[in-house]
Amino acid sequence: MEHQSNEAAGPPVLGTVDHDGITVAALAGEVDMKTAKTLLADTLLVLDRQPEGIVIDLHAVTFFGSAGISLLVSVRREAELHGVPFGVAAASRAVTRSLAASGMDARLSMFPTVDDAVAAIRASSAQSGH
Repeated sequence: MEHQSNEAAGPPVLGTVDHDGITVAALAGEVDMKTAKTLLADTLLVLDRQPEGIVIDLHAVTFFGSAGISLLVSVRREAELHGVPFGVAAASRAVTRSLAASGMDARLSMFPTVDDAVAAIRASSAQSGH
């Protein structure tokens, strides 16, 4: 079986689900230089809606390079500017290995599941009075 390039497969999916005001943006497939710019633009549109929080779900990501790390840093920075709590749900080795190697796992709010991320954001919003 031949490996399809990302061009043939198309860009990763950015699907969003609302969890009572907290938006979960799910990415899938390869997050690389070819796809990160579109994903960033789509994610920033989600932030423009002023959700109570945003979780980037990376569970279905199969490749996560430096462009993906840059995407997360940019989204976190924009979320902070918008006053929107931010978290990342990731358990796949493809993602966690890249984040650990770059040291970003310690600098981002990382959670093993989407439910954990949503609960943590909801708890931090309740404590801050939002």
